[in-house]
Amino acid sequence: MLLPVLLFGQERTITGVVTSSEDGLPLPGVNVVVEGTTSGTVTDIDGKYAIPVTDENERLVFSFVGYKSQTIAIGQQTIIDVVMNEDTETLDEVVVIGYGTIKKSDLTGSVASVRGEDLVKIPAVSPMQALQGKVAGLQVTSASGSPGAGTVVRIRGQGTFNDSSPIYVVDGVILQDIDFLNPADIESIEILKDASSTAIYGARGANGVIMITTKRGKAGQQKPVISFNSEYSIQQMNRKIDLLNGREYALYVNAYDPGTYNNPDVLPNTDWQDLLFSPAPIQNHQVSVAGASEKIQYYIGLGYFKQDGIIEKSNYERFTVKLNNTFHIAKGVRVGNNITVTPFKQQNTNGNVVFTAYRALPLLTPYQPDGSYTEVPNVGNPLADIEYTNSFDSGVRGIGNFFGEVDFLKEFTFKSSFSVDGKYSKNKSFTPVFFVSAQQQNSENDLTKNFRDDFTLLWENTLNYNKEIGKHRVNVLAGYTMQDTQSEFLNIKGENIIREGDDFWYFNPSNINPTGIDDPNDVDPKFYYSMLSTLFRANYTYDNRYLLTATYRRDGSSKFAKDNQYASFPSFAVGWNIINEAFMSDYTMISNLKLRASWGRLGNEKIEYLKQFSLVDNGVNAVFSQSEVLNSGASYGVTGNPDLKWETTTQRDVGLEIGLLEDRLTAEFDYYHRVTDDILIPLEIPGFLGNGVGAQITFNAGSVLNKGFEFVVGWNDELANGIKYRASVNGTTIQNEVLRIQGGGSVSDVLYGPESLTISRVGEPIGSFFGYQVGGIFQSVEEINQFPHLDGAEPGDLRFVDINNDGQINSLDRTVLGSSIPDLLYGISLGASFKGIELSLDFQGESGASIMNYKETVRPDRYNFEQHALDYWRPGSTSTSEPRAAEGGVNWGANDYKSSRFIQSADFFRLRSATLGYSLPEKLIAKAKMQAARIYVRGTNLFTSMDFTGYSPEVASENPLENRVDRGTYPTTAIYSFGLNVTF
Repeated sequence: MLLPVLLFGQERTITGVVTSSEDGLPLPGVNVVVEGTTSGTVTDIDGKYAIPVTDENERLVFSFVGYKSQTIAIGQQTIIDVVMNEDTETLDEVVVIGYGTIKKSDLTGSVASVRGEDLVKIPAVSPMQALQGKVAGLQVTSASGSPGAGTVVRIRGQGTFNDSSPIYVVDGVILQDIDFLNPADIESIEILKDASSTAIYGARGANGVIMITTKRGKAGQQKPVISFNSEYSIQQMNRKIDLLNGREYALYVNAYDPGTYNNPDVLPNTDWQDLLFSPAPIQNHQVSVAGASEKIQYYIGLGYFKQDGIIEKSNYERFTVKLNNTFHIAKGVRVGNNITVTPFKQQNTNGNVVFTAYRALPLLTPYQPDGSYTEVPNVGNPLADIEYTNSFDSGVRGIGNFFGEVDFLKEFTFKSSFSVDGKYSKNKSFTPVFFVSAQQQNSENDLTKNFRDDFTLLWENTLNYNKEIGKHRVNVLAGYTMQDTQSEFLNIKGENIIREGDDFWYFNPSNINPTGIDDPNDVDPKFYYSMLSTLFRANYTYDNRYLLTATYRRDGSSKFAKDNQYASFPSFAVGWNIINEAFMSDYTMISNLKLRASWGRLGNEKIEYLKQFSLVDNGVNAVFSQSEVLNSGASYGVTGNPDLKWETTTQRDVGLEIGLLEDRLTAEFDYYHRVTDDILIPLEIPGFLGNGVGAQITFNAGSVLNKGFEFVVGWNDELANGIKYRASVNGTTIQNEVLRIQGGGSVSDVLYGPESLTISRVGEPIGSFFGYQVGGIFQSVEEINQFPHLDGAEPGDLRFVDINNDGQINSLDRTVLGSSIPDLLYGISLGASFKGIELSLDFQGESGASIMNYKETVRPDRYNFEQHALDYWRPGSTSTSEPRAAEGGVNWGANDYKSSRFIQSADFFRLRSATLGYSLPEKLIAKAKMQAARIYVRGTNLFTSMDFTGYSPEVASENPLENRVDRGTYPTTAIYSFGLNVTF
């Protein structure tokens, strides 16, 4: 009788195997702990464990990321095998970060996650377009509405005068854009915003990092899953610019030039916008196959996207082939690949045709009685512009990531990956012989062809260590990477092509024009640079309460001279899971409470690295000797700066995460403070250096501040009758300020943009609009004499403000008129579902930004006007907004008199998408041997509230010194879609 007591009073060992319920495969790395103690272990590669116990009343706790925890009483058992069930809620809490994943509860950085299913809610060529208004701190703006147009992406403001775009990491491949990706192939997107999350990318992390994980077969998914998605859409204009019709135009012209049109009521009335824009379709189809076995996980996706533009001869077509594989070749040994190949082709309409239609006179018919094009004075006939423009792009983009992973010594994983990013593209543009007018003609046909190839190789090696001992959890990452990038470009132009048919646009030695190249230096340039990097990151968690992250990366780049080739980028972050403290047990309404803070230093290597070199100008001819012979030669040209170094960003972030009522109500708040120093800026140098008047040298001469608050608040619940509903709102404030502009051979506090439309000045935002402030309209001669004015000013002219109070109006009175950077970005998302019916609404908006209506300025000839011109000042009127009738002059911005009259509010509020879907009942689809089937209708850009008189205030440029300058941008459209999703 005493023998069992003695036996169980002594230490014994419990062994067993932990497997997954999904596929029956062993689970390595499962935590096995004796409940209430620090005694624990983890399962090995085969899912096996062994743990000593001393009391039959003890219990074992089994836990693993992505699976539901289990607690099992020991009793008299010596072998305990456990089958763990997948926990989908827990899986959603795993966040992808640089070179790995982490539980969201252990995350110390500011990271936003978007599921792949949310990316297919917008018919778009780029996955980024689907993120508009969805993520706090993220601003996504379409460069234009033309098919194939890319996006301008900013994370937490504009940090430099140069390229402020984030980098993209697709399945481990570092890229500059993801416009070629099929959104249907994406599993999730993570936006890394603060230094703690982005410092692992060092020299490339200053503008943020966007992580993309594509789909793959799930372990245990023995039966292949076949998915088919098809969508057909129609685009149409949802807003025209309110221009004068023929009669209104004639009356306006008669106001300043009486008798020009004797009978305005019988003049033709042509709406050039109606002739230019017409509804156009979008097709988007995708089929995929995914599955897994004990030895392989696979995903194959095929996609087709085609968009016709609302302007003739504008379209984009793309095929996508996606292949992801993971091969389990032995226990703890995996190899695999992630491959995307995207051939594309695109037709481009005349880039100036929107501007031409905007200015074309409305009292002209487009065609003559014989069918030929009517001459449109000063701007040309926009329909002829389309007819005689033939511009085509084509090419192929391919990225591939090939990797191998080895688990060893239980806690270690070594991964080596080799990535390739290649793009080949070409353009051909042909203009035939034609004649519309003396202004609009081409006497000899011409052909231009461009060829470009870009190629990047990336080899990365990382070693990961994971260990959990009692209440301590440690993850350590170390790595070494190498990257080579090269690019080559060729431009050829020819004239008098023998045949004008599309199939006969070929060069021969007799028609190539060597002097037709706009820039001889662009004939065959080749660029090459490389990077070497070491990286380190350590994550430490104590008792699921206290968090610490330390990151360090050292990058070396051939973009810089030897003394400045290397730089180090550290970051530190801490977190406190307050919810796990014992004193929180009484606050049952609070389901999550976490505080985190981070600091780090990052870099931006997206620079014009050739600026370090001095250049020699060829083809400089001079006359020497008494015979006055013309000699060819070369001369000192652009001066380089070998002392250029990295742009460096220092960022601080403090965040608070809250969950209430079992996380039905969630909220996240962040304060960020980001300063970028040593920004590369071209500054003027003295002429005696030999480069001529106005010559520039690039220096590390600027500093810029971005700071603000971010918030995300969401509610997700289900009613007793089965109705599920959700609502969320996010917002970001941005304060952008130039802190310094100076250095090198000159000192200044300003940087002008193109045509001096913008200014970047200390104390003001980057690229602020710059010009004369309008104080009203001169109502009389007496008022003109009362205020400083321009020579020749008359009643009805704009009254410019004398900013410096020197009693005269001149260039010194130009001032900041507004900023293209918004003060507030926000988005709202609403959704509800009931018995297979679902409705979702997404809104987005911006506030505080301005836009320049440049297409309305500078009118040396007669052009059409916007409707507000009819409110012009006239004797006896009291108009204070519209000057007297005129076809040009300083009132319309001539002679660099751009004024606040052309600066408008860029505020808008838009219904980004509205979707109504229906999922067929399970009983019905089961009869058709389907897993799921859904049909839906969707509207995109259905409604926009704004004050801007153009097509859209979202006019973006990669150049921060020319952002939101509307020169006649291809308009965005409303899109109406019908779609079908089927899974077998």
